[in-house]
Amino acid sequence: MTFPAELGANEWMMIWGAGLALLGVIIMWRVSRYDLAGAAFDSAWQVARGKRSAETPTALEEKYNEIAREASLTGKAKRTAGTVIGHFAAKVFNLIAMLMLLAGAVLIALGVYWR
Repeated sequence: MTFPAELGANEWMMIWGAGLALLGVIIMWRVSRYDLAGAAFDSAWQVARGKRSAETPTALEEKYNEIAREASLTGKAKRTAGTVIGHFAAKVFNLIAMLMLLAGAVLIALGVYWR
């Protein structure tokens, strides 16, 4: 792989670091909808601000309503299991995304300070 003459190794480290950090942020954004802890925080914040009404349920109420809409007990159990599995998968992917952010920051710092 050849690099263009105008960009050196330091610049490429910063570019790859920024790309890695951006990918980490995108992963965190995408998995946040499955995280129950985030939904609980959002719900508490919505109630604290007085924005909760019958027309605007909280994030936890929406997740509960998804489960309650299932017709059978088997469907409710599957939806609940999917929600719990999604929560734990979101925690794993969130950790991976944080490590990507850290690696991106390290690459950017190396690109700036390493000569």
